Amino acid sequence: MEEYKLIDKLFKYREEDGIKDIQEDMSLLKNRVKGIKREEIESLISDVPQGNKEKILSNIDNLIADYNIMLAYYNKKYYKQGFEDALEIGRKCR
Repeated sequence: MEEYKLIDKLFKYREEDGIKDIQEDMSLLKNRVKGIKREEIESLISDVPQGNKEKILSNIDNLIADYNIMLAYYNKKYYKQGFEDALEIGRKCR
């Protein structure tokens, strides 16, 4: 089990090393939906009553945040699996 602790430590180091890039990426993604800026969505729903408009915008923001969370989870999961696979291949090649 010690090798998995090492993998967790290496992954944590890599994660901390790239946190700035991750934050910049998430910030960029949060304000875009398939290339449409938030301002464009606001313009499209300009005739909707104010209370409903805020609810729609809030739901869009929440949807985007959900996708970002899911993407982060799967990226971490599969990056870690790939790293473990690479270590296993390295061991077998000795």
